[in-house]
Amino acid sequence: MGQLTKIHRFQPYEELKDKSSIFKQHLEEMGSLGYEMLTLIEKELKASSGTIIEESLKLLENNHKDFKSIINDQISLMDTLANRYHDHINEMNKQSITIYYEEKETKVPR
Repeated sequence: MGQLTKIHRFQPYEELKDKSSIFKQHLEEMGSLGYEMLTLIEKELKASSGTIIEESLKLLENNHKDFKSIINDQISLMDTLANRYHDHINEMNKQSITIYYEEKETKVPR
């Protein structure tokens, strides 16, 4: 009995790692808008003085640092998840198949 094993690809191999670029663009835009808001509020508060103003500025700067850290973590996560998605989808696009067959001898007429 003969046997033939092949890998059948249902869909052509596809590069999917760039799927994260849209999310990353939005995250970067959020980061720049957050920075704009920080500078705008700082300009407004710098004209004033007092304990509440100083504490507000410190809190605002700390929150912005946390926000930047979260944005950067999310951008890195998007790259990681895009790679996993890419590998997972392309792994599902193929199937190993084995065909078993019997060879039948026939004589060629002369």
